[in-house]
Amino acid sequence: MNPSNNFNKYPVQTLEKALQIVNLMKDGPSSGIRIKDISQKLNMGKSTVHRILNTLAAYGYVEQGSDSKKYRLGWKFFEVGSVIPRQRNLTNVELKVLWDLCDRYEETVNLGVRVYDKVAIVAKADPQKVLFKTGPYLGEQEPVHATGLGKALISELEDGELDKLFSGKSLEQYTPNTITSLAELKNHLEEVREQGYAMDEEELSIGLTCIAMPVYNFSHEIIAAMSISGPTFRMDQHKIKNCYAGLKKACNSISAYFGSSNGMQ
Repeated sequence: MNPSNNFNKYPVQTLEKALQIVNLMKDGPSSGIRIKDISQKLNMGKSTVHRILNTLAAYGYVEQGSDSKKYRLGWKFFEVGSVIPRQRNLTNVELKVLWDLCDRYEETVNLGVRVYDKVAIVAKADPQKVLFKTGPYLGEQEPVHATGLGKALISELEDGELDKLFSGKSLEQYTPNTITSLAELKNHLEEVREQGYAMDEEELSIGLTCIAMPVYNFSHEIIAAMSISGPTFRMDQHKIKNCYAGLKKACNSISAYFGSSNGMQ
């Protein structure tokens, strides 16, 4: 990670060295990295590295691994990093985006995250004027292979990751439309990647159709997915096409708040 030119005029050398060490450790093995290796890779004296690590360790930013000669990042970094979403008021932004979509299309809008092979609904908006409401309850979990949200969430996993995710598990059939073969699911996910969205065409529940898209973070990793769902008799091709444009814009908007500069192309 190269420092910005704006911050390179008056560098604080000790701090700069500490940040170089942190960046090196970020990409290092989970077991940690030795002072000797840090010294060699960054061309720093061992005593300098040792003093910086001891200071970081005193504040909880670095800890010694199972091998006492190795150091790794501490939980303090996680604590500090977790503050960023709260400071950005992401929850409020997400809810506003969900309600805007819900009001526009008068259908249920869900935001979900993956929990192993399930989708957990973390936010939702139900239309007020429509009698027939759809989708899971807030906090409810549904299978990834049989839902639009789920397929969007796993759409960029490698084959090996999919094998591991479904190892020892069968793909349960919920309706005649449910994908029950891992090979078929992999082929289907290729289509999802190419088109940029996933569909649930009565695969979990007869009479329910939805369109879903992924949400990305600053590393362009999928961290969530959003869907618009409704009864099949309302979610015809014309409405799905309209929903596509609004959903893509909304997902890109949330992705931007998570630091993604690209979103969906």
